[in-house]
Amino acid sequence: MNNNKKREHRANERPARQSNSRGQFCRDRRERKPGMTEEDRFIVCGLHPVEEALQMIPAQMLAKSKLYIAETRETKDVEPILEICREIQIDPIAVPMQELTRRTGETRHQGVLLELPQFQYTELDDVLEHLSAQPLIVVLDQIQDPHNLGAIIRSAAAFGADAVVIPKDRAAQMTSTSIKTSAGQAYRIPVCRVSNIAQTLRQLKDLDFHIVGADIEGDAETSIDYHRATVLIMGSEGSGMRRLTRTLCDQMVRIAQNPAVESLNVSVASAILLYTASKQRTLQWNG
Repeated sequence: MNNNKKREHRANERPARQSNSRGQFCRDRRERKPGMTEEDRFIVCGLHPVEEALQMIPAQMLAKSKLYIAETRETKDVEPILEICREIQIDPIAVPMQELTRRTGETRHQGVLLELPQFQYTELDDVLEHLSAQPLIVVLDQIQDPHNLGAIIRSAAAFGADAVVIPKDRAAQMTSTSIKTSAGQAYRIPVCRVSNIAQTLRQLKDLDFHIVGADIEGDAETSIDYHRATVLIMGSEGSGMRRLTRTLCDQMVRIAQNPAVESLNVSVASAILLYTASKQRTLQWNG
């Protein structure tokens, strides 16, 4: 779906509102909702990240969001963002530049800030009730870097995975950083949070999922059969999968690469494996 169609589709989802006669964006004179704290909000800042998020995040989520633009920001610089706002019926709020710095805790916001509601995880049981014809679930075993988490989520969405599963403890969680790195895809693909990865893997094995773990000693990536229901496990950045996780795997997979080069970043490795899986699976874009 191209950008124009995305915007048209999103505009059709939103009821029409009266245009703002005071200008293209107005000063916020409303109080924050009762009980709402800074910790309840997620932010995306920067010209390109905000533009991309407005295009990719579902309309019902944007309806609960606020877009702030610095009063001193040149209109021509934010015109692409303002154009999207007009189409999806969002009224940007003009604030002093220092207010954006206060909200973000940094000065690299480029004068634009999208404030989103608290992220809502999806229950794994809900995912299992709506699986694709050839299910693929990505399980992350203690990924620590929120940038890696966001990048893996983006790749999982790009290559048609059914869901991403993360543990509640001792791992990166959904934060502003991971949401920004996912380019809004965290709101497009189910992200599940579970208390016990091993228990979750046993549950999926009972449902006839084939458990595949990424490991340097595994089989070549092209030898894995992704036509069956599959779980792809990506281990932590430093030590890989934990021992217990490894024992629950039915097969290991590796990426063939130049041995003179250090191992790939986990988000890059995930993208390669997910792309390989997408070539086998029956997905809308590859027939």
